[in-house]
Amino acid sequence: MRIQSVMLVAMLAGCGSAALKAATVDDSLSVVSKTNQSAIASQQRIDQMALQTQRMLEEYQQITLNTEYQNVYNYELKQLQQDQEAELESLQKQIDEINVTQLRIMPLMNSMADALEKFVVLDVPFRQEQRVNGVIQLKQHLRNPSLSLPDKYRLLLEAYQIENDYGRSVETYRDSLEVEGEMLSVEFLRVGRVALYYRTLDGATSAYWNRDTREWEVLPVAFNRNISDAIRVAGNQVAPQLLSLPMVMPE
Repeated sequence: MRIQSVMLVAMLAGCGSAALKAATVDDSLSVVSKTNQSAIASQQRIDQMALQTQRMLEEYQQITLNTEYQNVYNYELKQLQQDQEAELESLQKQIDEINVTQLRIMPLMNSMADALEKFVVLDVPFRQEQRVNGVIQLKQHLRNPSLSLPDKYRLLLEAYQIENDYGRSVETYRDSLEVEGEMLSVEFLRVGRVALYYRTLDGATSAYWNRDTREWEVLPVAFNRNISDAIRVAGNQVAPQLLSLPMVMPE
């Protein structure tokens, strides 16, 4: 009986040892399971932190990029401002130079207009009223403050060019002329500035302008035909031809 009891105790002890081992395995499995769960949670946390870090890095890079763009923009804006300031300074300098030039040029241009007026008055008296009025209008333009200096200079040159062209052209035109207190309707013939004639509309009288006496002198009747032919040529009524015209030659 003693032996059996010992064996039973041993068996019980063995059973108890087996039960202890089973409990230990369960505990180990539980620990492993909890460890795995903790590891998973830790990995998830790490992943979240990595994602947040990546987002923060991207935001930083974007901010840095925007800052670079802003710096470039600020630099370009500063350059533009400097260029504009330089251009304004250059324009102001040009304006100052123009003002100085205008102060120097305007008296000269006025003198040229006065000289042109005297020339027209003393010149061969063709289209006299029209030409004098043209010079008067030119002087008004020169006094106009709203006109620029280049515009005034252009008008002055145009007036001189018109007078210059008269010396290289031939024309005929009708106008009124006072002769010995009587107003006559006559046909004028101008040959450059070399000679000026008129013929009455009935063709009965012809005359030429004497530069020396500054008077009209009636021509002999024999010249009436030639003057009439020359008027038709100048008016493009007939083909050009050689004509004999009276002319006062300097002594």
